[in-house]
Amino acid sequence: MEGGVNPPSDEREGLQVRLPPLTDEELAHFVREGLWVAKIATHNEDGSIRMTPLEYAVGEDGDIIFSTWENSDAVRNVHRDSRASVLIDRSDQPHAGVHYTGQAQTGPETTTPEEHAKLFGRYVGGLEEGARWYENVMSLGLGQRAYIRFHPAAMITWDFGKIQRS
Repeated sequence: MEGGVNPPSDEREGLQVRLPPLTDEELAHFVREGLWVAKIATHNEDGSIRMTPLEYAVGEDGDIIFSTWENSDAVRNVHRDSRASVLIDRSDQPHAGVHYTGQAQTGPETTTPEEHAKLFGRYVGGLEEGARWYENVMSLGLGQRAYIRFHPAAMITWDFGKIQRS
């Protein structure tokens, strides 16, 4: 994420509100350590937007990784149209977050419970709990799992905590 993601260009640049951004260090900590639920926006077949809230992990390359069901609308949409946006934000005050635009890809999830726990275990208490949670989900017979890997191309960050209150 740091170094390779550019702010989006906008012909209306003079009309944009400029909120205090997260620094690269703050952003790295925010997305890697937070227990936020990300929202991935994909394009439905009819052109409308589908917002899907999902837990996420950050890959070593800075990609955002999601784990979901293979038959989900988000997976079907990414198969058809790789354009996507991801919003990761803190809804508690002071509000902060990042909005990415970029491309996504999807495929069958082939991670072991231990590998899955390394990515997502922070949501359920750690590695051991994460592996048990994944084994349990896979044993329910609810279908196959798939990954969505989102590659950011542009981003905007904000941190309302940096706005001085009078």
